[in-house]
Amino acid sequence: MHPEHLPTTEWPASSAINDAVIALRSHREKLAATPATDEQLKQIWPPWNALPDDMLPGEKRRILTLDEESEHHRNSSQFAPFKKLQKQFKYLPFDRHEYNQALNQAYWWATLSDFIQSTRKYHKDLVERQWTFADADNQATGRVAISRAVLEINITHPGLLESKSPTLKNIKILKHHYVAYFKARKRALTALAKLVFIPELRTGKRLPIDQVALGVPRPPKDVPRYLYIARLDALAVCSPKRLNDFIREDLPNLSRPQRMKFDKIRRKPKFGKNPYAGFLVWVLENRPIFENAQFGWQWKDILKAAEERNIECPKTGLKEWAYRSTVHLKVKLGQPHGDEREIKRSSSLLSPAPIFGESLQTATV
Repeated sequence: MHPEHLPTTEWPASSAINDAVIALRSHREKLAATPATDEQLKQIWPPWNALPDDMLPGEKRRILTLDEESEHHRNSSQFAPFKKLQKQFKYLPFDRHEYNQALNQAYWWATLSDFIQSTRKYHKDLVERQWTFADADNQATGRVAISRAVLEINITHPGLLESKSPTLKNIKILKHHYVAYFKARKRALTALAKLVFIPELRTGKRLPIDQVALGVPRPPKDVPRYLYIARLDALAVCSPKRLNDFIREDLPNLSRPQRMKFDKIRRKPKFGKNPYAGFLVWVLENRPIFENAQFGWQWKDILKAAEERNIECPKTGLKEWAYRSTVHLKVKLGQPHGDEREIKRSSSLLSPAPIFGESLQTATV
């Protein structure tokens, strides 16, 4: 039979089915993208908080989404106490997509809260060292960021972090502050990398793995390890252990020209075209504070705070310096304000001077 004579009565039905499938998919995608509401979140918190406090947020979420891969599901004797909770969640009076959106908000709050607690309990010393860039063996960007976020929230939103059933607004505040300080830390590390990896360190060709530098900020592939260590030591950001290990194990194997270059780099920290590199890193690190409209910082306030911390900075033309350094800081404009209370209150949130700042100030060009 010729194709044009085939029966066509099934095509309209098939087309209608396809349209229905597409419409259903579109509806589900719309539901999945619909933000959670506080009313939905209120129904999430009681079962969530009923689970043990020491249980990881990811495990709580798996239990409350009926995940059969949960260790509590696999171990029937441990899983029994949670079956009732799972049934309670399964029949909550809103769509499963809405449920998942609300559950995800609870998960993120609990995850960041756990991150705060573990940082306080186990990594306080690490954060204090990293805050001033005291060593380049590791950069705990997230832990520094969450610590600083907590300090600011405790000033601007007292008691917010103590809630066991926070609102969406509270969750948004915590996320916003964490992300802001995380991005600021990354920008500061990028500026530090430009200060560390001066042209004098680079060979212009990729080095063998046993010669290439390793560390944070991550060195380019053409930077020899011995020059990287020398540069870190010149800036006072090389940990004593790493320097001592290098001197004991690697320095004796360097050739005479290599030793001479190692000593030269190690003695002269002030390389580069930016005379205020320490100030640049410090400004980028504290960007969330300077740009907070509630605090009302202006360039004159930033200059004063830097001078109090003995950070070398331009005495005039700060805006021009910021433009040349591509800082693009959004600070308060207009005439100086009379009320200094917010400036003083937020000054306690500022990071100390970077540890390498003193080396740059006292070095010879």
